[in-house]
Amino acid sequence: MKKYNFNKLIRSKLPERMREEGVMLYGRALDDHEFIQELKNKLIEEALEVKDTLSRIDLIKELADVTEVIEALASSASITKEEIEQERAIKRNTNGDFVAENFVDYIEVPTDKSEIIEYLENKNRPYEYRS
Repeated sequence: MKKYNFNKLIRSKLPERMREEGVMLYGRALDDHEFIQELKNKLIEEALEVKDTLSRIDLIKELADVTEVIEALASSASITKEEIEQERAIKRNTNGDFVAENFVDYIEVPTDKSEIIEYLENKNRPYEYRS
């Protein structure tokens, strides 16, 4: 037998199918906190697969996976589709939607705009400063 680290959440019908193919699975049930964290990890994994798609049919398949993870994550956090849709509508009304014409290569911020600079430099994913 060859052993492979998996360390990820898989869909509910896969363990049985894998066992039927002779694969031995070793895992455990996650507590609520771990489950939510693993769904977040799975969302990133699936989003990266969306990024790598080359065809329309593959994009459809990967978007379906992303949607499945989002629905599981929302359900596990007792968030309804209506709550998500309401927030989506608020953000769209406030900030607009995504259009091809709005790709930004870089921005310049006046040095006296410290609030904007602080925001850009202290985000979870800080923007890279260009000199």
